[in-house]
Amino acid sequence: MSIPSENAHCQYHPRAAAGWFCPACDAKLCPDCTVLEEVASTGLLSCVRCGGAAEEWKVHRSHTPFSRRLLGAWHYPLKKSGLLALLAVGAVVAMSRGLSSILPFVPGLILLTIWLGSFWGSLFWIVRSTSMGAEHFTAPDFHDVHHDLVSPAIRGTVATALIWVPALLFFFKANKLEGVGAVFGVVVLATVLYAPMALMFAATGQGTLSLLNPFKVIGIAMRLGRAYLVVAAWMVPLALLHLMLMFVAAKVSSLSIPLLPSVLGEAISLYVPFVMARMLGLLLYVHGDRVGYGVDSEFYEPAMPGVKPRGKKRAARVPAQARAEASHPAPRQRFIEMEPEPAPRPAPTPEPLEAQVVRAVETNALDRALELYRRLPENLASLPAASHVAVGQKAAAVGDYPLAVRALKQVAQLTPEDPLAPRACVILARLYGERLGDEASALKLYRHVAGRYPGTDAARFAQSRLKPA
Repeated sequence: MSIPSENAHCQYHPRAAAGWFCPACDAKLCPDCTVLEEVASTGLLSCVRCGGAAEEWKVHRSHTPFSRRLLGAWHYPLKKSGLLALLAVGAVVAMSRGLSSILPFVPGLILLTIWLGSFWGSLFWIVRSTSMGAEHFTAPDFHDVHHDLVSPAIRGTVATALIWVPALLFFFKANKLEGVGAVFGVVVLATVLYAPMALMFAATGQGTLSLLNPFKVIGIAMRLGRAYLVVAAWMVPLALLHLMLMFVAAKVSSLSIPLLPSVLGEAISLYVPFVMARMLGLLLYVHGDRVGYGVDSEFYEPAMPGVKPRGKKRAARVPAQARAEASHPAPRQRFIEMEPEPAPRPAPTPEPLEAQVVRAVETNALDRALELYRRLPENLASLPAASHVAVGQKAAAVGDYPLAVRALKQVAQLTPEDPLAPRACVILARLYGERLGDEASALKLYRHVAGRYPGTDAARFAQSRLKPA
């Protein structure tokens, strides 16, 4: 990967943005200065100027303005998958909360756990899936009651304890306190600054006790810097919008229609929490490397995603003698010889699936790569590790976890010496721990990476996950 530059422009067209780099002539290249050739069913990049092999130019995810990414978070719950998620979670919350208020203590407590677990679990899922590049809401895999309901309910409640406990004490004692306005302002400011980080902490699997450590939470927030303050600033308009939507939700819920108004009311009230979770996930997606969340190389992406080179390869020079012979052909023979009939051309050999997968990955046609990869046999050592990793990451982003696990395992098992193997193991460990609920397999992989690949970014990340909470 070439060293990124935040303002890379083409060496030969200064007004054009650079998307590739030529090590041979040390030049940054625009699409018109880069050639994409098909050689043996594989796309090869080369420089128009010198003909040397070119590389894709990559920049840090922060190269795209963070505020622009955050604006997209407002549309996230309004996509088809987001609307379905709002209704599904709203239905679970509405039924569990309604029944918990009328049932005896134990059944009511169980339903309360389902209510809180489904609420916090869906928010934590959005944070984690967004941090790994998912563009749409994908349904979480349900493994067991404790992992998917009880644990999120506890973590969400504990993570916000330093917010709601002082707030409750304040409101109960407000009539006995002097300077109520100033105290209320402090509580609001603390909530705005602390709440986002606490929730992100809870979503990413930090130890439950560490959620109550404000020094650790604030320390990580400071490492995220200005980006975290931008997210925190958005909490104010989000809170105001949430109050308005809660009023609308109350009106909708009061309609005299069985069940449906309650579900719609809960769905409306979930819009702002979904947006907030999306923003926190984007914060990790862009700046997670500042706090050790992920491998450093994951945070670089193509400078010109989706743009293909359009440069033309220069024609080879024809020697002077060959040009002369072409301009003065030999005299035609008097007798015309009968030319044999041309032999029929053999049918073109179909391109191997492996080559099609490699080409799809290199041209960033990852949806096509997933489709082709599913048809490949397992234990295919002939496929480059880069293709396995690209397919694994894309499969994880779209929610196809069995395919993601299969692809990433290929790298770890078949090419453990490849430079991409540590990264593949870490991504696989995160899949096990954060999406599949298999903490034992995740810890086993982290220990493997820390011991097998010492000194790498992947090993440092694995060590951070092996530290006791």
